[in-house]
Amino acid sequence: MNIAETLCEFKAAKINFEVKTENDTLLPNYKGSTFRGVFGHIFKDVMCFTFDSVCETCNFQAVCMFKKIFDSPPSSNSTRLKNYSSLPHPYIIEAPLESKNFYKTNETIKFSLVLIGQAVSLFPYFAYSFGLAGKKGIGKMRNGKFILCNIINDKNKQKLYNPNKEELISLTEYYTINDFISKKTDNESKLTVCLDFITPTKIIFNEKIVQRLEFHIFIRNILRRISNLNFFHCITQAPANNENNYCNNNNKNVKNNNDINFNYFIEKAYNVKGKNNLMWRSVDRYSNRQKSHMKISGFIGEVLFEDVPLEFLWIIKLGELIHVGKNTTFGNGKYIIKSII
Repeated sequence: MNIAETLCEFKAAKINFEVKTENDTLLPNYKGSTFRGVFGHIFKDVMCFTFDSVCETCNFQAVCMFKKIFDSPPSSNSTRLKNYSSLPHPYIIEAPLESKNFYKTNETIKFSLVLIGQAVSLFPYFAYSFGLAGKKGIGKMRNGKFILCNIINDKNKQKLYNPNKEELISLTEYYTINDFISKKTDNESKLTVCLDFITPTKIIFNEKIVQRLEFHIFIRNILRRISNLNFFHCITQAPANNENNYCNNNNKNVKNNNDINFNYFIEKAYNVKGKNNLMWRSVDRYSNRQKSHMKISGFIGEVLFEDVPLEFLWIIKLGELIHVGKNTTFGNGKYIIKSII
């Protein structure tokens, strides 16, 4: 199985933002919802060219990038996720993880943005929207103003913003599948992998909420997420059966059929042993859409997987970037690889 060929159009960028508060700012404990909520409203204003407040009545839904990014249902002839209300979103906002709520004037706040597939090309609009968010204010009563100080490409550490000139630099480097595939060929070698889940991670398996994470469940969920993100947001042409869909990889025409052999990986995943040190966490967020407080929950903590075949490493590394489980746009489902032995 040649994963590099199957996912030859997959791309993702992680951009790290640094902003400085212009006045005293109070943020809630769960900052992901705040950042995502403020950004969503402004991004709609930036991208909308009809200024129609109701998307459902707009005649340009089919070509609207706001709809595509935030609230796009699968087409009626889609070969997957037909019964879902929306597609997996091609962006993740990683809000500050620190527990502090109060920021004094001139304090620095750091957060990150992950863009996937076609959303990578929309980086200037995302950056501009975050700049407007700082002018309009975030936090309690939208009183927290901030200015952009720095924007850094996570891959090559290139600075993408000149605050003196308020000038944005093009994003030309991003992650591809080759950044995650090991160059070693000994797939039979075994690894011990320790993962630390640092934001609430909610995974559903067999219609039940997972509280003890087994390796095969973990792999199923990441593979499904990778496959769906690739299918809906990365493949430039996706006919119903994905036939005759080619991309360029190292100057060779390669068929991109999104055909990851799930069964191959899942069957081997059953042999991997896991040790859980997890706890359940619930956080409160306010939904502007539903005008009510809601609970977002999931497990956090460490999981140790033993006897992991080397060929799983690309899945684990890519999952570290794109998160896993529910509510990823708020930054949930984030884990870091603590060690690989």
